Amino acid sequence: MSLEQKAQVLEEAASAPCGVRDVVQKLKCRTSSAISLLKKMEQEKLIELAHATCPRRGRPKKIVTCTTLGFDFLKTYRKVKMKPLRARREDLERAVKDALYAERLVAHGHEAFKLFMELNAIANNIKISSEAFQNI
Repeated sequence: MSLEQKAQVLEEAASAPCGVRDVVQKLKCRTSSAISLLKKMEQEKLIELAHATCPRRGRPKKIVTCTTLGFDFLKTYRKVKMKPLRARREDLERAVKDALYAERLVAHGHEAFKLFMELNAIANNIKISSEAFQNI
């Protein structure tokens, strides 16, 4: 139940009210998976499931409609999709190196957040003292 699947359901429901069968065809997944996704999205108030008004024989068709929260989710998803993450190889290698360093600190009994706060305080003191020196 990824964000992409939720966005696909919302795209389908935003264009026009659709049935559960339409959602299953759009997602290209099993019916049970699509129904569990729709139930979760209904609990999250992204969609509304309502029975079709026209009387037919058999089980009434459920119509999937997009809520205002769903439209907002879809708008934000489109905006984020337009701005992909751009990172150089060196940035990713540095992030891995930092994560391994933090892991070693924790393994040796240090609290990573406490050390971060101490380092932040030291950097802030250096900044304040350099600003005071420049004002003299």
